[in-house]
Amino acid sequence: MLEKLLREELAGIEELRRLLQQEYDVLRTHDLAALERLAGEKQASADRLRGLDGARAAYLREQGFTTDRQGLQTCLNAAPTREERAILQKLLVELERAAEQARDQNEINGAIIAASRGHVEQMLAIISGREPLEFLYGHDSRKVFSSGGGGPPIAKV
Repeated sequence: MLEKLLREELAGIEELRRLLQQEYDVLRTHDLAALERLAGEKQASADRLRGLDGARAAYLREQGFTTDRQGLQTCLNAAPTREERAILQKLLVELERAAEQARDQNEINGAIIAASRGHVEQMLAIISGREPLEFLYGHDSRKVFSSGGGGPPIAKV
């Protein structure tokens, strides 16, 4: 049962990683329709992964193990044969590697989005006649653009 759960989780992570790579490609081409479609697919993939994580946690609890990494490792070590332990350990290593790669790709995508947002903010500042970095932060930590004349702010983002 644990092998099946780990295989399903690995497939789910691989799917998410594939979607994140597609998102990276779409961010580079600025295809908004594809980006919206991918957002929905990523959400569905994340929901499936949450369900699989819950199923693994339930299995570990039923077997008397904790649901953290240590409990999972203890459960793997309790497999009846050396061959089963080796298969489970290999799956766990693959799962952790795939999760790390997905996390890395997500961070890259986030950096691209942040850079794009920065460019948009600079362009908006330029076309509105402000210096590109002429903003302050308000009490709620949101950007407040100054009117430049000492008066009240003209916009909040």
